[in-house]
Amino acid sequence: MQPVTVTVDLYSHRDAEVSFAPSFDADEWAEESRDDGVVRPFGDGLWRRISFVLRPISVPGELQIPELRAEARSAEGDVLEAATSPQVTVLVKTVLSGQHGAEVEAPGAPIAAPGPWWWWTAALAGVVAVAFAWASRRRRSQTVIDRKIEVPAHVRALRELQRWRRAPRATDTEVASFYVGVSQVLRVYLEQRFGLHAPERTTEEFLRELESGDGLARRHRADLERFLSQCDLVKFANVVPGQDEHERTFALAEAFVESTRADRAAAAEVAT
Repeated sequence: MQPVTVTVDLYSHRDAEVSFAPSFDADEWAEESRDDGVVRPFGDGLWRRISFVLRPISVPGELQIPELRAEARSAEGDVLEAATSPQVTVLVKTVLSGQHGAEVEAPGAPIAAPGPWWWWTAALAGVVAVAFAWASRRRRSQTVIDRKIEVPAHVRALRELQRWRRAPRATDTEVASFYVGVSQVLRVYLEQRFGLHAPERTTEEFLRELESGDGLARRHRADLERFLSQCDLVKFANVVPGQDEHERTFALAEAFVESTRADRAAAAEVAT
């Protein structure tokens, strides 16, 4: 049923104590909300607007909104003045057409009680839950084997070379850092790939060791000597090569790693 809003304007003298406590028949109305309003000055007195939202709970027919009474009382509690609102009759009608009776039937049959199959479903769910708990417990009890995957030397070297390719080379300091970094990447690769002690040795010491080392690395001796000599000029002689020389040096290091990587060397040996 649609709610009904009742609005009352209450005016009183400034010095008067006014009591206003309306009540509604609980058999006919349900009070959903009440707004007592805000007291505001109005002329020589005070004014506020009070509203009630009532919802009819009785069957269709006439309902009564009773008289609402406000009383001004003295300090001793005597009623000095009283004001009442008129009683209002509200007619509640149904929106259903005449073909419907007083009772409205449900749109369908009630939900049917569960059949005997529900017991089997519950049993199956219980079995699945037990199996899941057992599998989870077994997984937790198994020993975790920590396996470390070794990254190949050529993969590490190529990653580091790409990082140095993106490094800035605008100043002399940045150029020197570039050559030192690229040289160190190649020296570490030689140690990891061929077992040569390149990082701790000078270029001359390394080239002497290379003569008695791996044959694959020895075939690239000329390229390694040219590369390491260029890096030494930058590090120790303060030579500042141009941009083209940077690219050639970098390409030389990258080509050496690509041509000596372990996976391709193994494939070449199988092919021969």
